[in-house]
Amino acid sequence: MKGEELRTYREAKGLSQSEFAVWLNERLQRRYDKQKVSRWENDAERIPAALDALIRRDAAGVEKLGGPALVVVVANQKGGCAKTVSAVNIASALALQGYATMLIDCDPQANATQHLGIDSYTLEADAKTLYYVMHGDLELRDILVTVEESGLRVAPSSIRLAETEVELGKEAGGDFIMKEKIAAAKRTFDFIIIDTPPNIGELTKNAMVAAHTAIIPCQTEKFSLLGMGFLLENVAKIRRRMNTALSVLGIVPTIYKQRERNDREVLEQIQEQYGPHLRVFDPVPKASVYAQATSVGRAAVEAMPDVAGAAVYRDVAAALVEERIIRMKEVDRVA
Repeated sequence: MKGEELRTYREAKGLSQSEFAVWLNERLQRRYDKQKVSRWENDAERIPAALDALIRRDAAGVEKLGGPALVVVVANQKGGCAKTVSAVNIASALALQGYATMLIDCDPQANATQHLGIDSYTLEADAKTLYYVMHGDLELRDILVTVEESGLRVAPSSIRLAETEVELGKEAGGDFIMKEKIAAAKRTFDFIIIDTPPNIGELTKNAMVAAHTAIIPCQTEKFSLLGMGFLLENVAKIRRRMNTALSVLGIVPTIYKQRERNDREVLEQIQEQYGPHLRVFDPVPKASVYAQATSVGRAAVEAMPDVAGAAVYRDVAAALVEERIIRMKEVDRVA
């Protein structure tokens, strides 16, 4: 989008540059001002991809933006299955399309935080991580960090969050703390993606209780497949006992090696065993570029949009957009 197009769009809405900045901030959860809008309109600064996508969708009247959020938990009790890579890239894909998206790093290892180039050590020293939100010292909005390239908002983690794992089990109503903490954000964000620890502990349980739907990354190897049934059993228990709205959006096969017989066999098993009742997305191939993106603090879908597997993450993002539309229609119908 060129600056002249942006000016035409703003004027058609009858907004001054200051009012337009406020309008953008409400939808993208940013802090733009009149000067920033002026630089865009004069082509003195590149218009962000997320803003471009937001405006084009708004002009087309595609769907409602700015809440209520669809809350998505990305979970697998097995480590090394590209769970965090999947959470980061799915959240980034949504943000790049102009959706107000928050990524909550609910893993004490803080891999999602560090993946996006955010210094969890400094934030912990400043008491600005998820730990302090879960303990009631801060509101979620107080710790959010913006990823400049995509506009994604991140609730960072740190190793101290591990203390919460024990404390949640002892607290009355401890299973519902995450749901309580994100209540205000659900009114203004379009999507909230929660990355979880590689276990079915109290933090993962909290995320599942707070979520509308789950995405399960599964490496195409036998140990990951064996753990899938256990994970789905836990999802079913959460649904029966604490969150009847929880669904499973689908399974994302990851780290797939087309040339390896074992990978092909496991992918076939996933499709045969779970395909009849769950969506199984195309596999994300093993690619060194994901590790490289992590090393420079970027999401692969943002830094290298054509990388192998990026299309899969965009497909998952599209499925989440559709899921949100469906759920919003259901709410409107009941109302």
